[in-house]
Amino acid sequence: MSDKRTVADVLSRLSFAHELLEDKSQRGKTYAAASRTVWQLTGEIAPMLASGALADVRGLGPKTIEVIRTVLDGGIPEELTELEAKIPSSLFELRRIKGLGPAKIRGLWKGLEITSLAELEQACAENRLVELQGFGKKTQDNIASAIAELRAHEGTLLRDGAEERMQTLLARLSGAGLVARAVGAVVRGEETIDRLEVLVVGEVGPAMEALAGVGVAGGKLDGTKVIVHTARADELGVSELWLTSSEAHVRALIGEAKKKGLTLSERTLDGAAGVIACASADEVYRALDLHPTPPERRDEGTPLVHVGKARPKLVTRADLRGALHNHTVASDGTATLAEMREAAKKAGLSYLGISEHSQSADYARGLSVERLHAQGREIASENARDPSGPLLLSGIESDILADGSLDYLDDELAGLDVVVASGHRRFGLSREETTARMVKAASHPRTDVLGHPTGRLLLGRPPNDFDMEAFLDACAKNGAAVELNGSPHRLDLSAEHLAMAKARGVVVSIAADAHATDEFEHLDHGITIARRAGLTAEDVLNARTASELKTWLAARRARV
Repeated sequence: MSDKRTVADVLSRLSFAHELLEDKSQRGKTYAAASRTVWQLTGEIAPMLASGALADVRGLGPKTIEVIRTVLDGGIPEELTELEAKIPSSLFELRRIKGLGPAKIRGLWKGLEITSLAELEQACAENRLVELQGFGKKTQDNIASAIAELRAHEGTLLRDGAEERMQTLLARLSGAGLVARAVGAVVRGEETIDRLEVLVVGEVGPAMEALAGVGVAGGKLDGTKVIVHTARADELGVSELWLTSSEAHVRALIGEAKKKGLTLSERTLDGAAGVIACASADEVYRALDLHPTPPERRDEGTPLVHVGKARPKLVTRADLRGALHNHTVASDGTATLAEMREAAKKAGLSYLGISEHSQSADYARGLSVERLHAQGREIASENARDPSGPLLLSGIESDILADGSLDYLDDELAGLDVVVASGHRRFGLSREETTARMVKAASHPRTDVLGHPTGRLLLGRPPNDFDMEAFLDACAKNGAAVELNGSPHRLDLSAEHLAMAKARGVVVSIAADAHATDEFEHLDHGITIARRAGLTAEDVLNARTASELKTWLAARRARV
């Protein structure tokens, strides 16, 4: 677990304990805010503590910094120990249930003596929450559904959490003197990960002994399965390839080997003279006279490409010139315009679109017309102050209203550089009504990009149900782009839907949807999904230069 994650978790536990015990000192809210602040810090927290920089961070007072110091020193704050002594430890796991805050958990504890997830699940089955004050039948049904969903996703991680844990495993194995590589779902770029797989040269025993030092026990790390595969040094490349490929891709490679008089098995590539040693998966492809297929594309339907033949060059992070969907403190972001611009510069971007929430999004401090104009002036002033960039683009994340229309009048939207149209509220519409809503938004002459179109939250909320083909056809007809939101919680559109967009000639905007200075890292996750879909730089809107982007936007404006 990273230092930031560990510190944020302790602060969150302090907040929960204070709230659960009805502490009137407001410490619970203070610690909750501090936990969020720690997550949003740019860079590592330990050096910031050592240098004194934490003292300048808004929301981190002396008492909170002392808690952070204790945690980073490997200790447990005395305050937390005292609070937790008054609370059944299993109550903390109830925080994982969607819709259960400290007040409701306190009601379950005091009203029904429920102290664990299993007890809560049984209470729902026995209909005991119906008469409990503050609950009722609807709340009970929602809790039961949330528990079922949690059970279904037990041990499953989003990409950022999976990658972080994988790096922890690899670092530990390397530190123990073992040659180890990541394989499986993480490497293939899957959206959610239910197992962490590593390939080690050697035996399982020493590897598991090493991993015990980072919390792997019973074949799990923080509830997620950890699988250790082993191979000899001369088997490493074949094993790596086998463990990061679909069955269909492996079958195609076996067939290709047969054509050359070779035998490809789960561990080795054999020729007439014996085993052909391959130190990496790429060496196996080369031994078969093939261009390496990237791990993200080792699926059924991806053709093998022989050396000497042209192959598509998948988009990379280095191809991205800018990002169009980002937020500042003007709506629900945590950094100022200047801070976000500086972070974008450090991320290697040459332009940055600012698209705050629109006026209907009161839950996210959406901008009134007056505030939208004020931000436009601030953007112009910031560009003039430092013309070296990144170039700031004025924009808005306009809510798609129930009938498919956009927030603000057309004249207001026309004055912006980029309009991202996103659906946030669902309005209880049917599939047919939602399809009509999305098609109308895609057909709006001021819509440049359709933001996170399905509205899904991975492991949290299912996608909106609508006719994707009809929606993408409307995007193609209107010349609008679709978004691939790189937030690990969204990754929306999916690789499957992005491939459908590519087939229609619909360009894709890979978005950070950054609400903090360190969230430009979301672009990396977006790139992974884009590669799974087979996208090249030519398919990606923000792989264009600022000049090329302006030409594209001008062409759209000319269609109005």
